[in-house]
Amino acid sequence: MTRIILTRHGETQWNIERRVQGRLDSPLTEKGLAQARNLALRLRSEKIDYLYSSDLPRAVATAEEIRRELQLETIIPAPRIREFSFGDWEGKLWDELRTTHQEIFKIWDNTPHLVRVPNGDNMHTFAERVWEFLQELIIKHQGETICLVTHGMTLKLLVTKALGFSIDELLKTPLQFNTAVNILEAKEMKINPVLLGDCSHLHETWKLD
Repeated sequence: MTRIILTRHGETQWNIERRVQGRLDSPLTEKGLAQARNLALRLRSEKIDYLYSSDLPRAVATAEEIRRELQLETIIPAPRIREFSFGDWEGKLWDELRTTHQEIFKIWDNTPHLVRVPNGDNMHTFAERVWEFLQELIIKHQGETICLVTHGMTLKLLVTKALGFSIDELLKTPLQFNTAVNILEAKEMKINPVLLGDCSHLHETWKLD
């Protein structure tokens, strides 16, 4: 059996500003660093063997708190779990986009998989890519526990697939707040979700989607 812990980076400046991040980056806030430290303390009992992280700085900074607390030797860079690309929306404010693209957001709010942002990722194709990577890790780490630090949309897509939902059913998946913890157990490639979107290590006021 492979045990997989999936989590999201801590709060960033652009999270506060409600700005689209995607493949662009902004630094963790003080609260984001505190969230990451609390996450690291939460994971002390999980006996993690290997720590993977998206190579975007906000994810690496979060993973570093875990690495330090768990005294792991290294963080393994994983560009394949970078955030979903929001193309031309990146760097823009969500509220402004909603005002200027009202018809698109009517679709986005109910069936986001039908929206293709100019120069952004295709949601179905992206989901298959990240899911393929996770399956490779499951085979590679039989009998071990691994932790992956990734991003909001990437994490939600992975959890959606783990639950056996199609991407069309994305909205059924639990919200993934900053540093939310998801635990999966995989045996013979059958995935059993053990914990989803857990934020018990955070103060209630720290949750930000």
